[in-house]
Amino acid sequence: MALVLAGGSGTRMGRPKQFLDLLGLPALLHTLRAFEECAAVTRIHAVGDGERVEELAREAGVAKYAGCALPGEARSLSTRNGLKLLADEPPETIVLVHDGARCLLTPELVGRVVEAALSDGVDGVVPSIPVPDTIKVAEGGCVKETLDRSRLHAVQTPQAFPLGVLREVYGASEGSLRVATDDASLVEASGGRVVVVPGEKTNIKLTEPADLIFAEAILGARLRQEVGS
Repeated sequence: MALVLAGGSGTRMGRPKQFLDLLGLPALLHTLRAFEECAAVTRIHAVGDGERVEELAREAGVAKYAGCALPGEARSLSTRNGLKLLADEPPETIVLVHDGARCLLTPELVGRVVEAALSDGVDGVVPSIPVPDTIKVAEGGCVKETLDRSRLHAVQTPQAFPLGVLREVYGASEGSLRVATDDASLVEASGGRVVVVPGEKTNIKLTEPADLIFAEAILGARLRQEVGS
């Protein structure tokens, strides 16, 4: 099942980015539809403005939508709140934690992540793409180190984990949770085995106004491809 984090305030956008208009539809709806169209996902939960998210899902006919939790002060605290919605689920349930601002994910990507998460001995799965640029570490305006980019990956969401693993790592102190940059880092820190699968270059995150231009260009290209097929 999916847990969509959609509680951000959109500081750099000037407004909540999950509700920005993309080709006539709220960005979050594009996210929900990707999970709706993936057969591997049985239910969709969210974290955010419950009334607004529920209204959006109802009006758009998102049948898998199951409920919404209040966001926390940090990303990981929002995930922790969302996990409370799954209190009755068995520990082997695979949970896809996704940033709602990554509204261009595809059902194919979701399916690929779920398939890997069902493999034996896997505690977590992250989609990623190789970093194409040379990365340097700089301090005080000077280069200190050049990293081996063959080992570097830009990580995306959705990230997938057995629910039991998430329950364990989210039992950590609030201080530890606040500094976590993603869910996989908590699993890694606990000694869990996290594997990578190919992500998608088009699975961009809405962070600043320029991203809206790229997002609408990608969605437009997909629509033209659908019409032409």
